[in-house]
Amino acid sequence: MHRKIYFVLVVFFAFFCSPALLAQAGGPVFFMGEDVLHPSGFVLTVNEYVRRPFQSGLGGQARQDEVYINLTMVNTGVKTFSIDPLKDFELELHNTFPAVIDQEGRAAKVSFNVFPSTQSRIDLYFKVDSEQKVAPVLKFKLEDSTVGVVCDAELEKLLQKGEEGTLTTEEAIRIGQALINAGRFSEAEKNVKPALERDPANTQLLLQMASVEDASYNRENVGFYLQQINPGNISSQQEAFAVGRLAVSLGFYPLAIAVLEPFASTGRLEDQQKLLLARAYYYENRLTESEQLLTPLLAAGTSEHTAFFTMGNLYDKKNELDKAIEYWEKAVEIEPNYAEAQYNLGVGYFKLKKLDKARECWERVRLLRPDSETLLAAEEALKATEY
Repeated sequence: MHRKIYFVLVVFFAFFCSPALLAQAGGPVFFMGEDVLHPSGFVLTVNEYVRRPFQSGLGGQARQDEVYINLTMVNTGVKTFSIDPLKDFELELHNTFPAVIDQEGRAAKVSFNVFPSTQSRIDLYFKVDSEQKVAPVLKFKLEDSTVGVVCDAELEKLLQKGEEGTLTTEEAIRIGQALINAGRFSEAEKNVKPALERDPANTQLLLQMASVEDASYNRENVGFYLQQINPGNISSQQEAFAVGRLAVSLGFYPLAIAVLEPFASTGRLEDQQKLLLARAYYYENRLTESEQLLTPLLAAGTSEHTAFFTMGNLYDKKNELDKAIEYWEKAVEIEPNYAEAQYNLGVGYFKLKKLDKARECWERVRLLRPDSETLLAAEEALKATEY
């Protein structure tokens, strides 16, 4: 049975924007088996996804896979839609692959119309890199908009199973993460919360519930779930990084340090993870440890704006304003919309009695519309330095 997904015009424009891989989804995405209803009345459903090694004509096997996707389009509206199967569809893995013509002649290749009160069922064909194994996202362009559908039959089954009964812990984690990545947080909660009640110490389930609450800006509940995480239960650096990243973003710096330090002490952190730990050290006033992590990262040529920002903060703590400003300016050069660096740069100029330059920085902060705390600080600084 297909699940119908309805959404109003406002939600449509919020969703039909930047398509992305499941792991990088910037907004809600859909799944196989769901009837995705456009406000115009156009309905798209992905029915089947088949991937197999591509066999060359000489009997050899190339480093490509061929993919067939079967889908149904139904027009319940009043407008006729013209569909070009080779131009309107793409398949995203790590890279984007266009629809192409297949040797068997199964796949659609000629433009056609979907008239009101009619439906069309077609196959699409793609050749993809055989080494790219992530869940693919079918992108469909309709007029000026694009919709993404995750083509993963197992996720389709887990969605159905979650609606009808109880998921195992592993199943709940898989579908929960997929729904979170898709921006469908209320559905994720329905699948994750019962599993967490049965397995209350599971780190991944706790992190997922914290992510769900974070999407609702419920800091108190985020803290509740994060504080249930036992750093000793974390076995992989990827899991530690996921916990640490959310903990730092919400100000739970001791937790971030607790989960990342064991991996740092054995040399198992990547540069991005070292930077996260350095930031947590800084916010906990463990300045020497923060600098010890940042210095080799900067010497190696990192282009991460937060590394320059944090080093600038460290120099500010040492009352070396010229060096602090140098690093804040570099952070802003890399990321001009980095409001916190713009604000700190203004503070640095103010301390050097360069009032006009300080106010310019704070005015830029105001234009950037940052978080309320940074915005309020900039507005108060501007008010206090009026002349």
